[in-house]
Amino acid sequence: MNESLNFSVPFSNPVMIFALVMIVILVAPIVFKRIKIPGLVGIILSGMVIGPSVLNLLERDSTIELLGTVGLLYLMFMAGLSIDLNRFEKLRNQSIGFGILSYSFPALGAYFAGVNLFNYSLESSLLLGAIVGSHTLLAYPIVERLGITKNTAVTMSMGGTLVTDTLSLGILAIIAGTVGDAQGPGYWTLFGTSIAIFLIAAVLILPRLGRWFFRNLKHETDVDFVFLMAVLFTTAFLAELAGLASIIGAFIAGLLMNRLVPGNGTLMSRIQFVGNALFIPFFLISVGMLVDVEVLASLDVWIYAISFTTLVFAGKAIGSLIVRLLKGFSNAEGLVIFGLTTPQSAATLAVTLLGYDLGFFDQTAVNAVVIMILITCLVGPWLVEKFGREVALQEEKKPYEPSQTPQRIIVPLANPETSDALMDIAFMIRDENSEEPIYPLTVAHDG
Repeated sequence: MNESLNFSVPFSNPVMIFALVMIVILVAPIVFKRIKIPGLVGIILSGMVIGPSVLNLLERDSTIELLGTVGLLYLMFMAGLSIDLNRFEKLRNQSIGFGILSYSFPALGAYFAGVNLFNYSLESSLLLGAIVGSHTLLAYPIVERLGITKNTAVTMSMGGTLVTDTLSLGILAIIAGTVGDAQGPGYWTLFGTSIAIFLIAAVLILPRLGRWFFRNLKHETDVDFVFLMAVLFTTAFLAELAGLASIIGAFIAGLLMNRLVPGNGTLMSRIQFVGNALFIPFFLISVGMLVDVEVLASLDVWIYAISFTTLVFAGKAIGSLIVRLLKGFSNAEGLVIFGLTTPQSAATLAVTLLGYDLGFFDQTAVNAVVIMILITCLVGPWLVEKFGREVALQEEKKPYEPSQTPQRIIVPLANPETSDALMDIAFMIRDENSEEPIYPLTVAHDG
């Protein structure tokens, strides 16, 4: 018998580990959808069950953390790629305003609760605000599947993600800068300069690099995809190096590559397939494995967890309600906004763990945040799944608006002598901001 096979738990054989994860990714969505629970939620709960605190089949080791991080960055990259930039530019100010609202209400509530209820210091209270003010686009695969990513409310929510996470991680950077040796004008000058250099370099280099690559290199089946993966993870690393979070770098990479990847092309289909089938489920499993069931017996942890979760739900609900009333969204659209902005994960974990390392939070607060993450990750996708269907039906019933339809140009190529000229004309009249490719049309005759 092969001595490398070890059936003790947690599993140590890499083949067994990967096989178990693949079984979870396959079975969990099927089983949970039968009981009217979104597949995303089912994968998170399954991660909790197979994790260290229940069956202990898998250990949340460096491999799981690596794959979970890859899945999170991939999720943010896909969100940036899928935003309708033409609509986003029209909604830019609204997205920024919504992001500020979505962050401010939970953060202000957390600040007052931290000072008056938990006896936190000023720094700890601000960090608590940064924890509950951000959100993660965990339910993005649902809105993508329902075909409502171009809905105004959804686009605005996705754009607001960049604002809330930037504010959250900015507060973290400021508070961290007051601790230890990282203080003084020199630190802040270097911090601001590094971020400015990163943003300017990304905006100037990435679109030009992408256009050069897609225009000049002869593509094989996988080269386009590998190029985008290189851009994604390199940009995420450089963002982290500059002092930003890697998730913001991934989102920026998606935005800057957005116009180069047609939404209905084979490359986008390949990106969505790999993400939804592999990378994103790994991230969801890693979130579920964070839950420590033993701490559920602690009353203090539950008091903190319920308080933190209430701050998230109340703050995000107020922000969503204000935007719904101001913009005239339907009730279903308002609840989809709430569901998209409720889940906590990426920036939340970053702020919590660093705050714990710096001494601003104790173990009870950390465990409470993990429970809050699980609750919000369960509720948010469920709301988006339930009310996103109503939004999809509403979108179908909206009157036809010619100004909002994509520009599609079909070029008939029958005569080789005029083909080049016709294509040149098509490229001349094509809107440079259009996401649609040029569609050549030929007729194949029998024989």
